[in-house]
Amino acid sequence: MNVLHYSLGLPPYRSGGLTKYSIDLMLSQQNNGDRVILFFPGHYSLKKTTRLQYFCRYHGIDVFEIVNPLPVPLLGGVCEPERFMNMVNPKNVYEIFLKKICPDIIHIHTLMGLHKEFFLAAKSLGIKVVFTTHDYYGLDTHVNLLDNNGMKYLGFKDVEKCAISNQSAYSMWRIFIMQTRSYRFLKSTKTFTLIKKFKRKWTFKENNNFSNDTLINKQKLKKYKDLGEYYTDIFSYIDLFHFNSSIAKQVYEKFIKVQGKVIPITHGGIKDQRRIKSYDKKDLLKISFLGDLDEYKGFSFLKDTLNILLKKNQTRWVLNVYGNSYEVPLTSLESDFINFKGRYSYNDLSSIFENTDVLIVPSIWKETFGFIGLEALSFGVPIVISNNVGCKDIIIDGKTGIVFNENTTELANVIENLIENRTILCELNKNICRSNISNFFIKNHAENIKSLYECTYNNL
Repeated sequence: MNVLHYSLGLPPYRSGGLTKYSIDLMLSQQNNGDRVILFFPGHYSLKKTTRLQYFCRYHGIDVFEIVNPLPVPLLGGVCEPERFMNMVNPKNVYEIFLKKICPDIIHIHTLMGLHKEFFLAAKSLGIKVVFTTHDYYGLDTHVNLLDNNGMKYLGFKDVEKCAISNQSAYSMWRIFIMQTRSYRFLKSTKTFTLIKKFKRKWTFKENNNFSNDTLINKQKLKKYKDLGEYYTDIFSYIDLFHFNSSIAKQVYEKFIKVQGKVIPITHGGIKDQRRIKSYDKKDLLKISFLGDLDEYKGFSFLKDTLNILLKKNQTRWVLNVYGNSYEVPLTSLESDFINFKGRYSYNDLSSIFENTDVLIVPSIWKETFGFIGLEALSFGVPIVISNNVGCKDIIIDGKTGIVFNENTTELANVIENLIENRTILCELNKNICRSNISNFFIKNHAENIKSLYECTYNNL
């Protein structure tokens, strides 16, 4: 099979779950004998015409770059919606590319940077398109369906709130800079990490420096409305949606008519590293949180929950926080129980989970999946997971994990119960170790995705 993938690009320039999944899936498909090609939104040139040029050969995969793609906002939002709907020039550039590549199937991992004309070209050539729902960009300008203050809203369905939420979006100049080749190089340097650390604090203040009472003129509102319709039209050209969780499926169904299947995702690093663990009630309960400290990931929610325990004088726990190069302010009491461990790599997971009794995934956004939950299970570590997280699909509540509603009191009760009754963790750990996780090995997952591709030609 000849498979053409579209994603945000290659590591280390691009990172995160979307990149890891798409790369590992492509490598597995290639190992299975498929011809695999990748293209991605690249840099901007002084010429305004769009072209697809050969970029490199990545582990045997031919990679092409779109020169002068549509803007790629990443997590930054959309400040000039009209710029995200520009027609491609020349308008047959994608048709020429597809005729050259001759894919049997096209697998899209994001809409960012890709013109509508690509989907029109695929349709005219009779090439089927599969879309994996890594996030909610296209239903909204923000990937997590939250505004800049972490408040929930309805994306393009509430065009006024959508416009207001983008008042602190990345400027077009910043988006262009982030797509340059120089930026790709600088992004991996230590100097860049320090600048990013400082900028993050500054951006947090900037993003919260506007009011929901901000007035948006009617012309601007219409542009956001048009952008919503632009993406809705693109979605209509997708033959089959690959929902990485039931959460993602439910959210997409609220916005557009969709046809697809739920297949939880994985990556090439998932191995069976489970083992039976022991839990002593005399020891502190070792809780781990791995991820960004942004509001939507739920760290503040978790911290508020743990403060409930502290007020009850329940102190037989410790929280280790991994994943960030910066910290958030703690009270003197909190600092006795919460430890910031900094950034980590996948190679660190073995030692992290060795020192973890329970992983808590407290996201407040409708997280489409959440690799960290799967990674914990692959080490036999019990997880306590928010009802908002798609990864809950792969556990049985009360058997191989615990699912809680977005309520600090409920989560506090769950944690206190684990502190007082370690046999719960023992049972969860044993059940995890007995469960079948073969579908989460990337080779088996690639076979499931191939079956999904075949469904596009068999009308499900």
